[in-house]
Parts: sequence; structure tokens; C-alpha cells
Amino acid sequence: MCVLLIGVSPQVFAESQSHQSHQTHQRYGTHGMVLFTDDQENIYASHLPLYSTPHDYQIIYQIIVPNEQQVLAELRQGMVTLLPSKFDLNRLVTKEVFTIGADFYTGHFERGGIHFDKTNIDFHKAILVEPITRNYQSQNQVFYNVKLNNHTDLVVHKIQQPPSFDAIAIMQNDKEHKQTMYQCNKPKVLSHVVISNALEQCGIKNIRYLETQDFTL
Repeated sequence: MCVLLIGVSPQVFAESQSHQSHQTHQRYGTHGMVLFTDDQENIYASHLPLYSTPHDYQIIYQIIVPNEQQVLAELRQGMVTLLPSKFDLNRLVTKEVFTIGADFYTGHFERGGIHFDKTNIDFHKAILVEPITRNYQSQNQVFYNVKLNNHTDLVVHKIQQPPSFDAIAIMQNDKEHKQTMYQCNKPKVLSHVVISNALEQCGIKNIRYLETQDFTL
């Protein structure tokens, strides 16, 4: 047996290791999230994505919080967002389970939200982890469909090239547990009203979250 050995200089090897290390840690920073619930009032956190690194991932986790009843009460009134302490988003990309401190806000924490609590949260279970490709384009809307339990599915709009939008819905699933394929035309105007109407026309209701502002450019 012949083995071919290719020499690599120590400098090249060191540069390669440095590049890999940079890639591994380039998602460290502040990663805001929006909360929502399913029909059984399990709490989920959805990473607020952007087109640019380190935020270019659609990630949804089921989380466990010690202030559950307070969070559920706030969610019944409207939007709740949280801001975890700085961490490496790659921990969620690789579906890690861990605990971290976080601040809770009614409304959007970057758009006038009001702080109401600070406590630890448990990233308990990865539900959806998908990268965003800025130049991705499809003729129709595309959706991720994930079964949450025997009653409900999570339906998430796949963010396309700008202008686009982020949308999350909780849907009653098929009794035979067949995955529903939603065929939705692109809305001509990216306003919340027009998008909501377009999604309802193709069967997607119970929208828990809808964002357009971060995906205009």
C-alpha cells in the first residue's frame, strides 16, 4: 500500500487553525429573540434573524423559564422579546442545550419595549435551525413545517432575498399526520395586513409573529 504524504509548513497549519477558530467564534454577540406559545402553552424563543453574520440563521428553541406564568400572561397581552447575555450563536446552530441569563421585555426590546424581568432561561430543545441565504429566491413562498405535538405544527416562512419577511404560525396538524404543503403566492406589498391576508388565503392562520422591517434591504 502506498501512502502519499503532503507536507504542510507550520505557518500554513497555524493559519488554517486560526481561520477555523475565527469561523467557530464569529457568531459571538447579542442575539435578541421573540417568544411565542403553542396550543399547550409551551414557550418558544425565535432568534431575530438578519441577513448579515452573526445573525443569519432562523432558529427556534423550546425554552424553560422560571417566570413562566408571568411570561404567559404578558404573551396574552401582546409581544414579548428577550435579550440573553452575550453568547456564541453557534451553540444554538449545533443544537446545544444550556442555561443563560436573559432580560425580558414587553414589546420589541429595540423599539421601545419595556423591561419587566431578568432571570435564567434554559434552551431546552432545538425545533428549527436553518441558515439564511441572502440571494435565495423562489417563485412562490416556501415554508418550514415542523410537528410540535399530536395536535399542532410549526409553520415558518423561509426568508428569501430582500424584500422579504419573517413569519411564524401555529397550525392544527392533519389528523393522519401528513405534512401540509402550503402553496402561497408572494404578496405584492410587504405590509403586515397584506402578508397576513395572503397567508390566510393559502391556509396559514394563527400567525404568532410577523416581521418585515429587518428584511427590506
